Parts: sequence; structure tokens; C-alpha cells
Amino acid sequence: MKTINQSTSSIISGRTNYQINTELWDNLTMNISITDTYKGLSPEALFSVALRVNKKRQFLFVSKLIAKHLAVDPSLALGTGTLLASLLMERAGLKGHPDTALFVEMIESGKANRELSNRSLEFKKALPQKTVFIGMAETATGLGHSVFQHFEKAAYLHTTREEIIGMTPSFVFEEEHSHATSHKVYAPSGMLEEAETIVLIDDEISTGNTLLNLVCALDDQFPGKNYVSLSILDWRNASQQEKIENAIKGRDISLKILSLMSGEFELVHSKAPEEPKETILNGTGKKAPAIELSGKKLSVVSKTNQQYISHTGRFGLTSKEHDKITEWVETAVAQITKRSDKALVIGVGENMYLPIRFALALGGNSRVQTTTRSPIFAAKTTGYPIQEKAEFVLPDAEGISQFIYNLNDLDIDQIYLLAESVIDVSEWQPLLAYLEEKAPVEWISLTTTKRSEEIE
Repeated sequence: MKTINQSTSSIISGRTNYQINTELWDNLTMNISITDTYKGLSPEALFSVALRVNKKRQFLFVSKLIAKHLAVDPSLALGTGTLLASLLMERAGLKGHPDTALFVEMIESGKANRELSNRSLEFKKALPQKTVFIGMAETATGLGHSVFQHFEKAAYLHTTREEIIGMTPSFVFEEEHSHATSHKVYAPSGMLEEAETIVLIDDEISTGNTLLNLVCALDDQFPGKNYVSLSILDWRNASQQEKIENAIKGRDISLKILSLMSGEFELVHSKAPEEPKETILNGTGKKAPAIELSGKKLSVVSKTNQQYISHTGRFGLTSKEHDKITEWVETAVAQITKRSDKALVIGVGENMYLPIRFALALGGNSRVQTTTRSPIFAAKTTGYPIQEKAEFVLPDAEGISQFIYNLNDLDIDQIYLLAESVIDVSEWQPLLAYLEEKAPVEWISLTTTKRSEEIE
């Protein structure tokens, strides 16, 4: 198997010429051309390519930064958001973060700089227009929040695939290639109506179709806005760029697209891999209910009675409300019973930013990742990014499958599992049992659990 064969090239800001030829067994052959990049960033530091078990799109650019499919240092995840925030500031005529070169150095080397990350949390600017930031579920909810954290007098929310009882979504749009296609947005009254600029944040733009669907859905419901798209990667080819330009021109709206790296890929050959049937986790783990953390609990619940706190941003979050997260994280970390220098923090699904901040506050060499709906082909082949996986039924949901990847080779001695809500303790047992095979588990719920459902 040839995982990545690549030519050498100096990576500079602006136009460059960097070719990657990827061949994964007989299933995928792809040619990737990098044409523009943030100064100092190379493709190897940002992503790998994997096979996705999805007939709609049979490949995946696996991010090395966002704490979704791979465990990363929280400084890398937060620092990626800082670079995108700086791009936006500079586009708006403001000075960006003064230490962007240090963030690039950290991302390129993969070596955490916790002091830089903690210091950077205090760096904030106000944009000239009233701005709302929207992060894309599920991979970019944390990235979106990591961008938003640098702005004053703004608001943030993320899209969600969950259905909330008693609430009508502000709007709905489709992500056709995704494993779960429908996105809902539950914005507080007035937030989107009063916005002058809406910033849309995703980890990657592949064809631009999802971005266009989102902008059109917003423009239908809330006309007259200016739009900015922020992403780590932008793979649109010339015709795909033209499609968006024509659609935007036809609606007479503005859309600026900014990314850390852009280029094109050519899919030469692709077919669904034959994957051995995975056994869904079914063990029994931790007997006691989760530790409960205090937070401002919201009155709304999901169809399956999941509860929520305000800090996630699923229902809107102002800059002032965001500032309270630091205090919340410090309180949360103080409540855990066992500290470790080699901890892994695991978030579930769309809950990404709070686990990232929790991992940063833990200190030491803590890392963070979140479970995902995305089914990726796993293989123990040298150089392939997804070596092993586990599939489980998402607790307190409606039979939705979730996956977690590459835990076996992590050098960890403690796991902190952060759940937004624990309704049925028994449904969490298979995941807990699997995690306990890797390291001792501290199980934490951000909302009140039902103590009566403790397993005997």
C-alpha cells in the first residue's frame, strides 16, 4: 500500500505548487494539488486521507487538528481557531493575533505550547459589523467556537442534527454527502435577524455545495446579510467556485471565502472497501452514575429527554456568556477525583469545545477527541491514519451509531468521558466498558443524571 507519495516543495504564503498522490489499496486513487497556503503550513501537518464507509463519498480528509477522529493536544485545536480568527480580523481591517507565527510553528511541529494557548484566550477584538458565528455540526462545532472565542460583541451558535421538543428551528439545510444530512439551527429570537455579517465555519469545503445550501437557506429566511466562510481546507475547483459566484451574484449578496489551505483534488478511482463486520460494543462498565457538574441548565430537552447547558452554543451564546466558560472549566476540573499527566478527554458527538477547554485546563500532556457519526474504514497498515475503531449505539438517542478511533496505541493512564446529559445509565455501559480496557475512566455529566437508574 502506498499511503502518500509526495513531491517536495517549499510552502510559502500565497501561490505554491505541492502535489500529493494518494493510493489506498485498490480502493482509492487521488491526486491532490495545493495551490495556496497560510505561511509556514504544510499538508502533512493538517490532514491525512482515509476511506470512508459511505457510498455518497468514499473518502475523507482526516484532520490532525480539530480533535474529532484523532486525539490531539487541545492547544492544536484552539490554535487552529486562532489562525482562522486572525484571517477574519485582517480581512476586516483589524490587526490579527501577534503570535500567529508561533501557532504555525506549533501546528507544524505538533508540539504543544500551553502557555501560548492560555495567553491567547485573552486576545479579543470587536468587528465593525454586528456578527454571528455559526459552526458546522458535527466536526466543526469546536472549531467554530475556537474562532468565536476571540471576538467581543458577537454571538455564536452551531448547527445540530438533534430535534428539540417545543422549539421550531430558525432554518434547516442539507449536507448531501454526509452520513446524516439534515442540519437544524435553533437561534434565539433576534440573533440572526439583527446580524449584519454571518461567519460560517467548517473544517473543510469539498465541493462548496453545503456552503451554498447554508447561505441560500439563511438568505431565504434572513435576507440582506454579508457572509464570510472560514475553513481549514478549501478544495473547490474552478467550476465549483464559479457555481457559488453565480449563485451569490444572482441573490445580490456578498460571500468572502477564507481558508488556511486551498487547492484541488482529482479522484481517479474510488470504490467502497470491503470491511469486516464490526461488532457493536455491548459490554458492561462503570457501575456508578456519572459525576455531575454544575452549569446553567436550559429548560429545553431533545426527543429522548437529553438535557443541555448554555455553554455549548447549540442555542446561541454571546461573547459575554462565553467569558464565563473559563470559570466553569476551572470549577469542572476541580471536581474530578483523580488528576493525570497523561489523560485523554473524550467528548460525545457535537459536544467538542467544552472537552477541548477541559483538556487544556487539566494541564500535563492531556489530549482530547470526540466520538463521531462518520464511519471510516480502519486498517492496521503503516501510514494509514485510522488503525482501529469501535462502534457503539449513541446513548440516550434513537439508535444512532457512533464511532471512536485509534485509542489502542495512545499513551494514556486516565480517561475523562464528558457527556452532555445522562438519562439512561445502562445505555452508557458498552462505551464505558470499552474505555475501561484502555485506562481508568472518570465519567462526567454536564447536567443532572437520574440517580435512580444506578446499576446494582
